[in-house]
Amino acid sequence: MKRYRIHYKQKFNGEILEDSYIRTVRDERDLIKIEEDLYSDPHVFSVFAEEIDSEK
Repeated sequence: MKRYRIHYKQKFNGEILEDSYIRTVRDERDLIKIEEDLYSDPHVFSVFAEEIDSEK
């Protein structure tokens, strides 16, 4: 399992809001699902993940 910081940007009430959170994922499918879920919000226009460490 790997830990990622998920970054996303959204446009809301004329402003661009940026946020991030840390998430542990099992595999790339989980990462893709997270991205799809964020993009399902019509305000979100940018999503990227950054690996921060790995569990062994």
